[in-house]
Order: sequence, then C-alpha cells, then structure tokens
Amino acid sequence: MNDGIEREYRRHRGVPAASATLGAVAIFVVVTALNSLSSTGLTDWQVLILVLWLFIGARVVLEQWWARTFVTADGVTVRGPLRTRTWAWADVYGIWVEEVRRGSPRWQAYLYGGDGRRVRLHHLDELQVDAPADEAADLCATAVRLGLASFGTRPEVEERILRAARRRTAWQRALLADLVVVVAMFVLDGWMIFTDRPTHSYLLLLGVPLLCLPVFFLFLDRLGETFAARRSPDHA
Repeated sequence: MNDGIEREYRRHRGVPAASATLGAVAIFVVVTALNSLSSTGLTDWQVLILVLWLFIGARVVLEQWWARTFVTADGVTVRGPLRTRTWAWADVYGIWVEEVRRGSPRWQAYLYGGDGRRVRLHHLDELQVDAPADEAADLCATAVRLGLASFGTRPEVEERILRAARRRTAWQRALLADLVVVVAMFVLDGWMIFTDRPTHSYLLLLGVPLLCLPVFFLFLDRLGETFAARRSPDHA
C-alpha cells in the first residue's frame, strides 16, 4: 500500500536559467574548440578549457535529465549526477525548503541528516513543484503519521547544522576572494606579456589561486567561528 509516502521528483518542466546558460556556453566553447582543432590545433590552455567545459556540460545534462529524488517507506534516495545516496527515515533529521538567494531555482528542498549535513533533494523545488514548502511539510507529516520518522529538535544536531552553514559561507567567501586573485593574476600576466617580461602563466593563473584558496577558507572559517562564539548566549 502506498499511503501517500511513495513519491518521485524529477524534471518534467522548465530548466533553471543558470543551468540553461551554462549548457549554452558549454556548447559554444566545445564547438569553437573543435573548429580550432580542425584548422590550427589547440594549445595546452585550450585543451584544459575544453575539458572543463565538457565536464560542466555533462554535469548540466545529468543534473537535469538523470538526477531525481525517490521517497519510499524505506527512506529517501537522492540520485545525483555522479552518485546515488539513500537515507533511512531513522537517519533523517528534517526536510526543509530554503531560499537560495543567488541560485536558481530560488526555493529548494534539502534533507538534513542526524550528523548535521545536508543534501539537496533534486527537483523538489519551485520549478517542478507548485508549492515546494507545502510538499515538504506534507511529506514529513506523512512519514510521522505512518510511524516512519519523528522530527523532534535535538540541540547537538542543531549546532552541527549551524556549524555546517558557517563552513559553507566561508567556502563561498573564499571562492569570491580567490576569484579576485585570479583576475589580479590575469592582469599581471597580461602586463608581463605586454612588457616582454618572462611569463609564468601556469603559476600565476593556476598555482597562485590554488594556493590561496585553502588559506582564504581557513582564515574566513576561523573568523566566522570567532564571531559565532561572541554572539553565543554563553559568551561572557
């Protein structure tokens, strides 16, 4: 018997604007690279860019037409572009719809495990479901009604969730800072070429940003934890 718990969320209408744009750019880059390959050949940098955009294009296709979310009485299964993971109901702490301010779709559902980690529930969002928040609430209520799960608040899990959120913020800010470094290295590399100085493009455009990224993250992560400790009610 279904009892309303068996559900499948997949793409059946619309493609997020960001995914459509990435797919279009990937097609353009690949076509341009193949045209250059047939005429003048590709440099090492062009090959690297081609491989990167092939990966991006493949991920967009898999995320839209392969990825989906399955819900049964045994638990929640998330089939992503590269792997499939399953959570038994006993391991599900909650399912919530959250606003993604700089993403598309804007409202997306996430599953939180007892360890505080979260995973996106593919296609349980505003593009594929008319009211994703209502759908997520009904899904949780059905699981509780059938005795599959209980979603009580646990302070230790709440703290893990907050810690994971701060780490995601640190990574996002670190990536933005690293992007500034990439732009600066690009300008420096162009100036060195323009002035006929010895260039080290791989080191400047790849090595320096890769070295800076973990430094930015560690600094911002520690800074976020310091501010969180100061805001804590237990802080004297």
